[in-house]
Amino acid sequence: MLLLLGQADWVLLAFAVLVFEVPRYTISLVSLSLLRRSRPAPLASFANEARISVVIPAFNGAAGLLHSIASLRAQTLVPFEIIVVDDGSTDGTRAVAEEARAAGLIDMVIHHGSRCGRSPAVNAGARFARGDLILAMDPDTIFAPTALARLAEAFEDPEVAAACCNLRVSNEQATLWTAFQSLEYLMSISAGKTFLNMIGAIACCSGACSMYRRDVFLLRGGLDVGPGEDLEFTLRLRRFGHRVRFVPEAWAATAVPETAIGLFRQRLRWDRDALRTRLIQYGEGRFFRPEGLSDTLQRLDFIVFDLAPTLSFPFYLVYCTLLFGTDTPLYLAAVYVFLLVMALFNIALANLLFNRSPTIFGLLSALAFPLYQGIVMKVVRFFAFSSEILFSASRRDDYVPPRVRRALTH
Repeated sequence: MLLLLGQADWVLLAFAVLVFEVPRYTISLVSLSLLRRSRPAPLASFANEARISVVIPAFNGAAGLLHSIASLRAQTLVPFEIIVVDDGSTDGTRAVAEEARAAGLIDMVIHHGSRCGRSPAVNAGARFARGDLILAMDPDTIFAPTALARLAEAFEDPEVAAACCNLRVSNEQATLWTAFQSLEYLMSISAGKTFLNMIGAIACCSGACSMYRRDVFLLRGGLDVGPGEDLEFTLRLRRFGHRVRFVPEAWAATAVPETAIGLFRQRLRWDRDALRTRLIQYGEGRFFRPEGLSDTLQRLDFIVFDLAPTLSFPFYLVYCTLLFGTDTPLYLAAVYVFLLVMALFNIALANLLFNRSPTIFGLLSALAFPLYQGIVMKVVRFFAFSSEILFSASRRDDYVPPRVRRALTH
């Protein structure tokens, strides 16, 4: 295997580095280990004085709602108010929310007679919010005790309009797929976004838990009711000159899909929405644009590490087959061994930097992580990008309710 790697020309190896995203998280992690503070700074006074209105859009979220509310009530900076928006749920969400309101755990329940979608639900709650800051979150998100205070601290800078928190997977030991996603979140969110935050290049505030300055949120029109609302609104804020921050010390946990079908459906939607929002809606594929360095870097992060490797992946495999013939599997195995070494190094460094204790299940899943990240999810992303380019598939996604979509097209 090593002999085949040695015989490969530098163009082929360089292309392998691009296609399999070898330097992406290694650069981030090494940079963080050299530059990042070892301990978070004490909370600023602003973080203890901010009034936070929490908006929880819930569609069939009864199972996790009370746990999320409990984590909010246990914060060192207790929310000024908690608003639950029942978005036409067919389970017991409304009953759970009303019981919580009667018990004094939340302040308001807004009920939609039929499902309107996450964005309209958040926007409805924001219109009734009275706090200085709005925290939009999923009904299954669980916060560490200092998470809200850490997020609020980011808004001490008056130019910051949005901030998002660090995420871990709450059900990481449920299946092999959740274990993979836990490693993925550690790499792409904990490490990747921490590095991007250092260069001011955060492009998307996660829907699981994001905080906004209320007056800016309302001034800029709130969340778009189409697909990819979290990415679109973050890019919109950047276009208006607002700053966006990621707060690595603000931790929250969220549940992820436990089956391959559930995961693939989620990622197909995410990737289609990302392509549509970035390239079609915001024209980020253009090379020369009047913009600041941080905006250029956040665009290049998507183009160089997501778009280009994904679209070139099948052509790279064909080229390898033509070049190596029957030795192609051996060459790819050698590449996999190299990717595995890099992945284990990255995972070990990330666990050290973010004080994570790896489990036996997690260590075993790490052995197949390059297969998951470099092959399986790249195939899913290729299918998502292709379906969006050829058929505009995001316009038919049921994430946006059909009646809302019809209203958008008329």
